[in-house]
Amino acid sequence: MREIDLEIAGQRLHIRTDEDEAYMQRLATFVEEQMREVGKGQQRGIASMTIALLAALRIADEYHKVKGLEESIDLALSRLADAVESCLEASPR
Repeated sequence: MREIDLEIAGQRLHIRTDEDEAYMQRLATFVEEQMREVGKGQQRGIASMTIALLAALRIADEYHKVKGLEESIDLALSRLADAVESCLEASPR
């Protein structure tokens, strides 16, 4: 486990992780971009905590939508594999 420093929206974070530092920097950049995007539609002076929470909701929404798609794809692939297996079992050898 290594210790790295990240910065998100002017806040310095000192974290311990097994992940690659470059990967963690990309995540921090992504979070900051999401916060900036969410902040565009908000009134001036809105608290950074509120923007961070709205960005977290947006990221969670994206994650759960992708997770749902992944589950649908897994189910479709499983059904397809079953169909292929049935066809192979039914074909003469």
